[in-house]
Amino acid sequence: MTPSNAQLAMQVLLAAGQAKQALLQAIAAHQHGQTLNLQPGHHHLVTAHQAQNQLTARLADQQQSPDVLTCHAMDTLMAVESNYELVQALLSDSSAC
Repeated sequence: MTPSNAQLAMQVLLAAGQAKQALLQAIAAHQHGQTLNLQPGHHHLVTAHQAQNQLTARLADQQQSPDVLTCHAMDTLMAVESNYELVQALLSDSSAC
């Protein structure tokens, strides 16, 4: 069964939330002397982007504007990705994902 637009938006939100949680866990571990591991957060960001791409393509095919839930999902993903990139730039070595 094909997910609805709302279901895809919720997939974006869920994966973005999981990415944020993984990022916060990585920061906490780093503060306790462990190596910064951004890979789990990156995995969730990729998942969120895949759902966002499906949703964006579907909206374009249907010639629809995004609704409030879709805008919220995309905004949340953008904010989490910005946080991820900031942490990556400030705390990781060049080999981190």
